[in-house]
Amino acid sequence: MIKRLSEKENYFSMSEFLESYYWASKDDSLGSLLGSVTLWSDDGELFDQAIAEDWHTFFGDVSSEDHTMFESFQAVKQFVNEYLPDVAETTPLSRNLTYNIRMICEMTEAQRNQEPVWKNWVAAVNWITNPNVVPVNESPFLEKGQSLPNPDNKGFRKNQFPIAQVLPAPRPEIPMEDSPEMLTVEQSFQVQLAFMRHYYQVTSDSELGNYLQQYSKVDGSNIRYEKWCRKFSERAEIERKASSLTVLVMAKDYYEIFFSDNALHAQPLRKLSYEIWKTVYLPHSQRVQTEVWQNWLTAVHQIME
Repeated sequence: MIKRLSEKENYFSMSEFLESYYWASKDDSLGSLLGSVTLWSDDGELFDQAIAEDWHTFFGDVSSEDHTMFESFQAVKQFVNEYLPDVAETTPLSRNLTYNIRMICEMTEAQRNQEPVWKNWVAAVNWITNPNVVPVNESPFLEKGQSLPNPDNKGFRKNQFPIAQVLPAPRPEIPMEDSPEMLTVEQSFQVQLAFMRHYYQVTSDSELGNYLQQYSKVDGSNIRYEKWCRKFSERAEIERKASSLTVLVMAKDYYEIFFSDNALHAQPLRKLSYEIWKTVYLPHSQRVQTEVWQNWLTAVHQIME
């Protein structure tokens, strides 16, 4: 019989799954997130209603019915895409976890059954769906094996889900290109705008159109340009210029934050965000064959002419 999870079982399984990595690493990004994921009010409502509403959206986007083990993992993928994005501001361990979750969602069943992250997910689901385990409100900031005072009254169990035995495998280094075009900060910002405009013309996505309308000025009145300049200065490589790939990685980070691959964004835009992310990690010989890279170079050449 195929095991299926309700929305709440899926959520509690995710909480245990993420918490197991927190205990194994004391990772700051996980710790900050879990403070919101695991805190509940006396009436059984999550204190952070924004997270509760987002989770409901992610769960329903995968399926309106109870989820299979794999479907429930796809909901987790949408959640980490939103709250643990693969960007520099997220800790390396959390970025590795997000990367592995995304890649597992593309694997065959036989492949993912070999992955430690997937095995830990299955263990978390089995823990929560065990009738002898009550999914309750636990704090990730207790010491291992510790419980809150009066656990019988508070509903906290002494025997917690085990910490992760294997941390997520490191995501690969981003392969660089040979003899790249070098861009100034103004050119780099113009390139990512030209790239966006192409996809707006193709998709007519309102979210992308609104972004372009609000943030296309290349001057100090544009808060996005100001932030872009600061990021550019951190990544500039030669004579205050950055390679076309370095700038695409910067654009990837912007899409990861503002247009994450989840149900909070329209399908064309979340698909583009995913395709940019995937393109960045490909070997350059494969990257140059992708539609994303070809459209990116078109934008680069348009601005450099």
